[in-house]
Amino acid sequence: MKGHQCRLAPTALALVFLGGAFTSMADERILSILPNGQVVYGDEPEPQAKRSSVISVERHPPNPQEAEAAQRALAMTRAQLLRDAAARAVRLKQLDNQIGDVYDEFQNLRSKQRAGREVGEGDRQGRRFSHQYAQRQRALLLAAAQAQQRLDNLVTERTALGY
Repeated sequence: MKGHQCRLAPTALALVFLGGAFTSMADERILSILPNGQVVYGDEPEPQAKRSSVISVERHPPNPQEAEAAQRALAMTRAQLLRDAAARAVRLKQLDNQIGDVYDEFQNLRSKQRAGREVGEGDRQGRRFSHQYAQRQRALLLAAAQAQQRLDNLVTERTALGY
């Protein structure tokens, strides 16, 4: 019997070794779906799960070249994100300053527009307004509308940047 055990021992040892190699390369996990739709992964099915299934998770040994390339790509992506965030912050500051300036300009033009409605000397020809009065009103209205459009464009751009 002892000889028989010796012959089985190397075979059993080989099977244990191969089994260990395969289990380290692929593991089985249980995927359970709970009644609220939440997905849970584990070694055993969740008791309250409405559905469970066995999935195979393969583990691959890391390739040093691929891991290094992925790290470089990640570092480049991070650096680009940081540059983009810095440029965005600069643009937001510029927009804030421009919005303030254009808003002040718009308020000034609105004040001029209100003041320009006053009828002064030479603004009437009989009971009608003069051509100069009408031109002044149109020019003030146009300037205020253009300032309003610039302000709207700046606010839209600022909003698109997320703040």
